[in-house]
Amino acid sequence: MPETASVAVAIPETRFTATPSILNKAFAVLNAFDQNHRRMPLAEVARRSALPKSTVHRVLGMLTQLGAVVREGDRYRMGLSMFQLGSCSPEVALRDVALPHMEALHRATGQTLHLAVLQGADVIYLEKLRSRSALPLPTVVGGSLPAHLTGVGKVLLAHAGAAERDAVLSGALRGRTSQSVVDPVVLRRELRRIEGEGVAKDRSEAVEGLSCIAAPLRLGSQVVAALSVAFPAASGQGDVLIRPLRETAAAVSRSLTHASGCL
Repeated sequence: MPETASVAVAIPETRFTATPSILNKAFAVLNAFDQNHRRMPLAEVARRSALPKSTVHRVLGMLTQLGAVVREGDRYRMGLSMFQLGSCSPEVALRDVALPHMEALHRATGQTLHLAVLQGADVIYLEKLRSRSALPLPTVVGGSLPAHLTGVGKVLLAHAGAAERDAVLSGALRGRTSQSVVDPVVLRRELRRIEGEGVAKDRSEAVEGLSCIAAPLRLGSQVVAALSVAFPAASGQGDVLIRPLRETAAAVSRSLTHASGCL
């Protein structure tokens, strides 16, 4: 069957830069919810979405009718339909493939593990297996951290396209600890090293007293995610963890290739 030619249609920029549409507003309302704000009254949703209360009330009503939001008394929360939609994403399939390998590495090391993907200048955490003795961590499943401060983020930036990497490094690089690296020249040098060696290290750059090592996960020749092992900085460089991390990353990558039809 001959291929059908696709026609690119130029959409006027003003369609998106004019007054926000109801779809923009709905996403602003949905994005007001996170792991620390699971149930909120109308006023809090309005504050976090930066929309007028009257607009938020109308949008919440529509989202409630669609099952995307549920009202419980004077508070609102995400509805089950949002979970169902989220479970269809390739990232959830990736997490399902990686999880058995992560559990084996978790048992072997006893340390906290993270699975993450790159989104703009941040990493989004798809899974976290926590050590019982771990320091309090700011990472949560579905949450984010600046990519340049984390091992998983550095791995992903090192293997990202030049344009994507440049966009991050030319932006505002803020630190979180006294060890955070925010000099783009230093970061570029480190990313080149990571690309060659295949392993990234974070030395108390995102969380004081916590280090991690990270390795890329590949689907064919493309790096699609990163896996890290976090450990107390006082325990050393973590070199003993590199081999099991590499082996696990390789095993996950093989499983991703076998399951590529589901991703």
